[in-house]
Amino acid sequence: MFNFQRIKDIAEEKGLTHKEVYEAAGIKRETFYSFARTIAPNSSNLEKIADVLHCKIDDFFDREVECTSINIGHNVKGNGNKVSGDISLSEYKKEVEHLKELLAEKERTIQILLDRQK
Repeated sequence: MFNFQRIKDIAEEKGLTHKEVYEAAGIKRETFYSFARTIAPNSSNLEKIADVLHCKIDDFFDREVECTSINIGHNVKGNGNKVSGDISLSEYKKEVEHLKELLAEKERTIQILLDRQK
């Protein structure tokens, strides 16, 4: 979870005031302080602040567990309508390619039918 206090602490460690941080990052004062009121900054602003503080964006977040894997989807069986279980990234990419092929085939069929009507 984003933690504005982390930005304040890192700035203090680096000997920078809040004003120096938001001005160097090119962020308006109001915008900078809005981050303290549960309005999480967008990635662009986080990147600017991290550049000014010479740290990683991840340093602004509380992390209890380090992420080592990502669940990206479900195993698709049959015609693509039944979904169950988890799949690897390569399987996911294969399924996406298969679905693209099916869509392309449907587009070709539609075009053939439209041409016949002319």
